[in-house]
Amino acid sequence: MHIIINDAALQQKFENALNKLASPKDLMQRISVALKQATDDNFDAEGRPKWAGLKYPRKGGKILQLTGQLAGSITSFSGANYAGVGSNKVYAAIHQFGGKTKAHVIRPKNKKALAFGGMVFKYVNHPGSVIPARPYLPMDKSGNLQKEAYDDVAHTIDTYLKNIF
Repeated sequence: MHIIINDAALQQKFENALNKLASPKDLMQRISVALKQATDDNFDAEGRPKWAGLKYPRKGGKILQLTGQLAGSITSFSGANYAGVGSNKVYAAIHQFGGKTKAHVIRPKNKKALAFGGMVFKYVNHPGSVIPARPYLPMDKSGNLQKEAYDDVAHTIDTYLKNIF
């Protein structure tokens, strides 16, 4: 296929577009920012759709944001042919996908004993907790984007393509 353009300015614009499409690193970076924003929006909305409520509701604060560490750990990343978002927190996956924590022993940190319901213990054997899935990342287990993230990424791609042509 041959395209002949007799206008130097248009030829340059066409070559620039081809170069940007051949190496979409800038587009991937923009997509990663869109994914990060969709993730931040999921935390703000406490899920889209809404996350399961807390077994023991607390006053104030949002679900998955008791300390803000999980939401604060979200980073975007990109390269020449990929874009993504994630967390480096050990507990991030169980909140995204749900699951059961391991049985473990709870010991006092700052006192000599633990007190529950008027009783005192040196330690407690915890059977583990069932954590419901609260997908804060904008994708499901199969990697499909949630609707809002899909729309944001599609808009990012459309805008990028319009700007290079």
